[in-house]
Amino acid sequence: MLNINKVRTKNDENFFHLKHQNEQNKEKSFFKKLIILIFIMSLCTAISLLFRHLKIYESNIVMMYLLGILLFSYVAGGYLYSFTASICGVLLYNFFFTEPYYTLQVYRPDYPITFLVMFTVGFITSMLTIKVKLETQLVEEREERIKSLYYIGKKLLQVQSGEYLAKVSAEEISRLFNANVLVQFFESSGNFCYRNVEGEDVFTEHKELIAALETYQTGSPCGCGTLLFSLAKAYYTPVLSQNGVLGVIGISLPESLTLSNTQRTLIDAIVPQIAVIFERERLYEKQQEIQLEIQGERLRTDMLRSISHDLRTPLTGIMGLASTMMDNFDKVSDEVKKNFLKDIYDDAEWLNELVENILQTTRFEEGNVKLNIEEEVAEEIVTEAVAHVKKHELGHKIKVNIPDEIIFLRVDGVLIRQVLVNLLSNALKYSPQKSDIIVSIYRNDNCVIFEVIDNGPGISQVDFQHIFERFYHRNNKEIANRQGIGLGLSLCKSIVEAHGGKISIRNNEPHGTIASFSILSEKESM
Repeated sequence: MLNINKVRTKNDENFFHLKHQNEQNKEKSFFKKLIILIFIMSLCTAISLLFRHLKIYESNIVMMYLLGILLFSYVAGGYLYSFTASICGVLLYNFFFTEPYYTLQVYRPDYPITFLVMFTVGFITSMLTIKVKLETQLVEEREERIKSLYYIGKKLLQVQSGEYLAKVSAEEISRLFNANVLVQFFESSGNFCYRNVEGEDVFTEHKELIAALETYQTGSPCGCGTLLFSLAKAYYTPVLSQNGVLGVIGISLPESLTLSNTQRTLIDAIVPQIAVIFERERLYEKQQEIQLEIQGERLRTDMLRSISHDLRTPLTGIMGLASTMMDNFDKVSDEVKKNFLKDIYDDAEWLNELVENILQTTRFEEGNVKLNIEEEVAEEIVTEAVAHVKKHELGHKIKVNIPDEIIFLRVDGVLIRQVLVNLLSNALKYSPQKSDIIVSIYRNDNCVIFEVIDNGPGISQVDFQHIFERFYHRNNKEIANRQGIGLGLSLCKSIVEAHGGKISIRNNEPHGTIASFSILSEKESM
């Protein structure tokens, strides 16, 4: 607090110094306009003397001085200057062009009326000229302000994030004022969340940081051109909403100039638009978070429902077989017991694969998967996958096409084998019994292609749109056995993409499906 009070004291001293400097600037402007007045009146007098020499009527001389008064009033732009010019015009006309010449005395009784009319006409017309000029300037400024507000509002409507809002706001205000601009938004906790600077970053100095912080805390403008922290290079204004201060905008004009009243009015009109857009983005982000939470809850509910449904069938089968063996152990032959145990083992293995898919999917969603990349032989991965699904082939014929060359890959062999197992399991599930299933490996440029071709009914266009989505089941009434919970292909896609590869499924003519995925060969992956 002591440092801030010292800075405030210094800023107050600097404010009075700037005030004195502004008074000096006003004095310089006055003397400049005085010189212009002398020049214009001297020119009018010289031309009027020429008129008198040419014996031109006095009315033209009066009109010449009225023209000079109007011209100076338009240039100077002030009612006091108009009054002064009118007095000077009357005095000069009296001194040079009324008898006796070169004195301020008059002999003719009608001259005072001429002087009064000349002064009144000059002063009133010059006042009207100044008024028209000021109104013209106000109209032009208002038109420029409306154009600027329209353009900036149009740009702000295209904003889709708080970060982009800070960037666009800084760019447009900098372009409008030709200045260095800081746009900084804060969280409800008081920490800034988005910050963008357009132009030179003069906002990191200690006095600038204090002025910006004071603006955020008090919600009042601070900095250059204000009573508080006038030592700062920039003018800081708060971004206000109904919920409080959302951020701070700092504007640093070149050569330490201060913002004019018109510029402050313009920035006061821009800031509410920025506040509305930022509030909208905040609300949208909250809605997105809520939507994600709802979606996550829905997915968890669907997963639990699917798991409970798909676990019930094999568990019921295992319990039924085990109960039958326990109740009739002595009566059942060894061959029947062997079949019962085989069925129990198959159901338990199916459950194990189901749980493994669920665990792997959960790890990928949470980003906790660490690939165990090692050098693997593609042929061995395929052989292990085929051996794993052979026990479930139900009369299918699985053919393997492997090239003569040995293909090496740097992959996580366990996960790639799981991809092949899932693809083969789908092929077995959706293909008629005793049909052929072909597994192939081949090179294509710098990639190794794994391909599984079945002889099933193919995939409909509706299924193609959702084939890699979680919990999606193909609409196939011919499949009466277990169909899983719809995680297999989704998990395959996650594993392949984690290896930098691509996976695709397409129909095979005249019937069947081709599921393939590509992995970079060893040379390319290294």
